[in-house]
Amino acid sequence: MATRKNRPMGVPEASDVFVDEEEGTVKKEDSVEKIVVGGPGWESDPTNGLTLEEVKTSLAVHGPNEIPVEITPLYVLFLRQYMGFMPFLIELAAIISLAVQDYVDFAIVAAMLLINGLLGFREEYHAKKSLDELANKIESEVTVLRDGGKAMQLKTTELVPGDVVFLVGGNIVSADIKWLRGDEMSLDTAALTGEPIPRKYPGEHGDVMLSGTTVRAGECYGQVIATGTNTEIGQAQADVMKDKSVKVESVFYRKIMMVVQAVILVSLFLVIAVLLVDGLYYGGFKTSSQETILNALSIMIAAIPVALPLVLQVNMALGAAYLAKHHNAIVTSIPALQDIASMSILCSDKTGTLTTAKMSIMPDSIYPGVGFDSTDVLLFASLCSNPDKKDDPIDRAVLQAFEKDQEGKKRLESMGYEQESIIGFNPEVKRTVGFIKAKDGTKLTIAKGLPAKVLDTSAGGVDSHEIQWKCANADDKKFTKELDDMGLKLSKDGYKTIAIAVFDGDAREVENPIFRFVGLLPMIDPPREDTAQTISSLHRANISVKMITGDHTNVAIETARLIGLGTNIYPGEDIRNTISEQQKNEMIWLADGFASVLPSDKRECVMILRNVFGIVTGMTGDGVNDAPALSAAQVGIAVEGATDAAKNAADLILTEPGLSPIYGAVLESRRIFARIKAYVVYRVSASIMLVLTLSLLMFISGCAVDPLLVIILALLNDISMIPVAYDYAEATAKPQLPLASKLVLMSIFFGVVHTGIALLVFYVIDDNDRLDGNFDLSKGPECSTETKAFVWFYLVLATEFMIFSARAQSFFWKSKPSIFLVASVLATALIGSLVAGLAQDLPGSNVGWIWLFNICAFIAVDLLKVWFKGVINDSPGDVIEGDGLMTVEKDASEAKKHMEKKKRYVVHEECVVPLEHRYHPVSVVDEKKGFFGKVFEGVTSHHISHHRFNKKHFKAHPS
Repeated sequence: MATRKNRPMGVPEASDVFVDEEEGTVKKEDSVEKIVVGGPGWESDPTNGLTLEEVKTSLAVHGPNEIPVEITPLYVLFLRQYMGFMPFLIELAAIISLAVQDYVDFAIVAAMLLINGLLGFREEYHAKKSLDELANKIESEVTVLRDGGKAMQLKTTELVPGDVVFLVGGNIVSADIKWLRGDEMSLDTAALTGEPIPRKYPGEHGDVMLSGTTVRAGECYGQVIATGTNTEIGQAQADVMKDKSVKVESVFYRKIMMVVQAVILVSLFLVIAVLLVDGLYYGGFKTSSQETILNALSIMIAAIPVALPLVLQVNMALGAAYLAKHHNAIVTSIPALQDIASMSILCSDKTGTLTTAKMSIMPDSIYPGVGFDSTDVLLFASLCSNPDKKDDPIDRAVLQAFEKDQEGKKRLESMGYEQESIIGFNPEVKRTVGFIKAKDGTKLTIAKGLPAKVLDTSAGGVDSHEIQWKCANADDKKFTKELDDMGLKLSKDGYKTIAIAVFDGDAREVENPIFRFVGLLPMIDPPREDTAQTISSLHRANISVKMITGDHTNVAIETARLIGLGTNIYPGEDIRNTISEQQKNEMIWLADGFASVLPSDKRECVMILRNVFGIVTGMTGDGVNDAPALSAAQVGIAVEGATDAAKNAADLILTEPGLSPIYGAVLESRRIFARIKAYVVYRVSASIMLVLTLSLLMFISGCAVDPLLVIILALLNDISMIPVAYDYAEATAKPQLPLASKLVLMSIFFGVVHTGIALLVFYVIDDNDRLDGNFDLSKGPECSTETKAFVWFYLVLATEFMIFSARAQSFFWKSKPSIFLVASVLATALIGSLVAGLAQDLPGSNVGWIWLFNICAFIAVDLLKVWFKGVINDSPGDVIEGDGLMTVEKDASEAKKHMEKKKRYVVHEECVVPLEHRYHPVSVVDEKKGFFGKVFEGVTSHHISHHRFNKKHFKAHPS
């Protein structure tokens, strides 16, 4: 069956053009020429786009707009659990056990490896699934004309060759697209060419906008000519993905692993010392070299926290999934969780973040110019709006208001006005220009935008717009004063104003055209219902919020008053006109916000807060003009409805309007790092305690615990602590800086103090001989089985109970652990009791005494812990209970706000990031290096100013 359709390029709409729907091709009668839908030579209808049948055909012929990525097989994921520094040491221990023919120990070590591998595989698999789900949520959307010109928002992966798409500033071009109609487009092509200067399309580089570029300015319609691996950049990316896969690690993770490796290295020296002392001083090499080697080997195994990297990675991945599911905040880079937990100042855009972005026109407050009425203002504003920009709050508000104006609709019908073309808004020129034709053939040029720029385009300096003009009364001081007074009055009432002007004719054909001023259009953008509560809650979390907006200063001050922010807000020009750097820095530090800012002002505020004051700074934004500031901030946040350029520069993408998802993300990030720090302190402390205790027992008495028991102890420690990833955690009221030094000090404190108490208990009992059974450390290498069992079971309980103190910010009873963690620890303790009592013949009374000793030691160490935290300036401060927003105190005075701000700033000064950590270092790790490459080459570190997870690393993604 054949029907009339879009036609081959250059072929007129004639009767000999048909589509064969069964073959999916276009052909001319009596000709062998065939043109595939969306293929070379195909030309789509620029106003209607493809039909649904043509979309199906193009998709079948060309495939989806994705670059296929090799999926890591499950067996590779499993084998990866046995690759790395710590697994390698355990594998070495297994080989040594086999070499000395201790098959029981070999079996236990092998079982330890297998169990850790299985647990690691399970957790990493679930974490990977969670991250894949996040990747799917980050997919961009684009406006597409289909099925008779219907504008619809589609995921970029759904684009097919032949589609007609609408591009605006901030879009990332997601396919190779041929320009059809609209503005001259300014594209950032650095991703392809490396050139920093934007290119113009159509122009000397042709009319095809390549996939991977970013629209800097302009609005146009274009036809998709290539997708997926058929694009210029797509094939290159596909080749790269075949060869290499990378992951990004935070500096915090790298520091922790360095600490762990240092502990293991010190432990290895102690193990060698134990081997020599046991073998030479106590004659172990003469009596049983096999047992001597195994004694040392078991201590080495106890020193290796083999599950630590797994727990860290799973905690981060589960936390990222939790943020997406419960707080509508998608983390684009897992290491960014570290920065969110550390954030002290948030620079927030106003429109759409603090306010609803649901602009509403106030018809009764419209201010018409001479010779016009309010209906004219609304009519001309609607003619200079684009109905396809459904997500533009101003155009949407104008068109909705005009739809209710019956008189305006009559005038439109009477004059037969029709929009021929439009030059879209961009942040530099701050105006939109529409070209209109009436049914009698007369033409109009209509401007809509910032009042100063509509009245005189040279205000603030001549810009790059192709049309420059003045309004007829732009030099009339009386008129401009009246206009300024009206704008000031409206802005004090919280109204945003845009101006409308008209030129009779096509202004592109006239040099220095003189426009007529039509009027001011007031619109209001009310604060969100939860904004005041969210800001109050962020303040409680010691995060100061600074409003940074392009709106008038008076509008910003009124909005700040309504939402509970301070009203110390400066115009953006004050930043640019300061007499010294010091004055500028102090202004940015103390201000509650800035208004009438340029994109460069936003970036400068972020850079000064981050680099000069050392504050972890967040920045929200939604447009292409916000991308530089988002990229500069440690925590770039793309708000709901943000452009592709903003999302690409962000660490956090919000899928719900407003600031409240940020508050949830802050609390959850702080909890994630509380879990991580607790486990790191616990696991490193346990390693220190086990190595020191077992080594010192050997040095002092020559008594060695059965190697098999030590290996079982290490296995029990790793298995019992898996629930830490799901543990309850408290969000501190202070930002959490990733300072490894404090973790090291706390780990040494726990390890050394517990070792001291353990040795005190052992040797006091040995001297007094008051326990049942035969406790005889003094016999040295000949110490009894009961003695070894006593020592072993004491270490089991000590290392298990330690987690409850390590995880608590303050005293252990103030922090409730999860039922799973409690059950896991108790189960391990009971298993230890049974092994000691039944398998090692430890008297039941001694088992009870060991429980009592450990409970007393645990309480004593926990009390000392709180004191020690104060000594090293690691006191937890207050904690925030729950995720609920605070109740706002109504009518709080400016004096009270100022006092609260001073208190927050004291905390900010306590949370200054060290100079060497202000530039966002990360590590890039090649995941496809072979086993020996990983072990011996190590990890390559690259220090870069900012990092992102590129979506090309996900399973399926747009080109």
